[in-house]
Amino acid sequence: MKTQIDALSLKLPTAARVTPYRVKAVANAAPLRLDRVAPSKKIGFLFVHERSHHIPHSAPILNALALQSRKYEIHAFVRKPENHALLKSLLSQEALRRIKLTVLKTPVAATGLEFVAGGAAPLGRIGALYANRDVLKNMDVIVSPETTCLLLKTRFGLDKVKFVYSQHGAGDRAIGFNASLKKFDHILVPGQKILDRMLNDDIICDCNSTVVGYPKFDIVDLSATRASRLFDNDNPTVLYNPHFDPGLSSWYKQGEQVLEYFSERPDYNLIVAPHIMLFTRRLHVSGDFKNLKWRRRIERRYFDCPNILIDTGSNASIDMTYTRAADIYIGDVSSQVYEFLYQPGLCIFLNTHGVDWQGDPNYAHWDLGKVISSPTEIDGLLAQRTWLRQVYMERQKTAFRNTFGNSVTGSASRAAQALEQLA
Repeated sequence: MKTQIDALSLKLPTAARVTPYRVKAVANAAPLRLDRVAPSKKIGFLFVHERSHHIPHSAPILNALALQSRKYEIHAFVRKPENHALLKSLLSQEALRRIKLTVLKTPVAATGLEFVAGGAAPLGRIGALYANRDVLKNMDVIVSPETTCLLLKTRFGLDKVKFVYSQHGAGDRAIGFNASLKKFDHILVPGQKILDRMLNDDIICDCNSTVVGYPKFDIVDLSATRASRLFDNDNPTVLYNPHFDPGLSSWYKQGEQVLEYFSERPDYNLIVAPHIMLFTRRLHVSGDFKNLKWRRRIERRYFDCPNILIDTGSNASIDMTYTRAADIYIGDVSSQVYEFLYQPGLCIFLNTHGVDWQGDPNYAHWDLGKVISSPTEIDGLLAQRTWLRQVYMERQKTAFRNTFGNSVTGSASRAAQALEQLA
């Protein structure tokens, strides 16, 4: 019987308790006496997104900074109690003693307008930023994994605060290299791939960026194999991980075809774990505003298939539970494919929109597997999966190194050191 998913529970591996930092903190607690230091400056980590998927990317940095730095009074701001609970679960007790956690309130009017709009615009997020601007202006530095916070700087009067972009993925989509990123005072970069592209696009220079790696890896048990028991069998496991952007995603046109195919293939397990935002909103607008789609409900019969696990937004969809458990990846443009490639495996990409993708840096990850135009082609690829895995293995390993660097762990500490330089 497949594992049941509790959308409100966090099921991170043991390593998610940030054991390396806890050990370090205990060892250094006596000589550092961080609790007696009177910092002269304030740094705030801002988690303003309504969903939780940004938190695992920056929580490790927050934890490391709290244990390493004497320069800052450290704050963390989140929206919604469940996000507050998740953030606390990713911090060591030593770090929590140094961090002031605040749940930001969102104006009721902003929340209501967002609901009426079907969630198509982040009005609640923007309202929360505006309503809490007087609190946030007291920070000397604000660290954020997303870009909406720039409204504080450009529209809401926080032009004296330094803004640091900590990112929330390491993918290839154009939005990750938007010119608006130039407004950040400093950018933490995962690896050479993103560094080179940001330099080439004149988004950053050497003086306002630091290559740190991928802090999320510091709270994931990377020693675990793909034998995670999400299903009570030894069949190969496929992860279908579509994006939510209707101009890029395979879900709206072909998602049900993928479900139907695997409902008739009991010799394969299928995990359906879309980007967490797909089932957060009913109405989706593409980044270029050219596509608008209502998200349809999934038929009940697919939930009842014993070989199909559907997760519409639990914490397991953001903590690498599924990318670590799958043998085969099917998707479109999600950056989670790079997390999957920690251990190389067959990748299949659905070119639902007929994109002329070859040579396009926004689709660089499509060079790491087979690109198909229809789910009807999946059958033939699965028949060759062992051979195809070998064909793409070296290319995938190289792409992983270029994306995250050679040192997979320790990223959070490197990021914390970079933040200390801003004091």
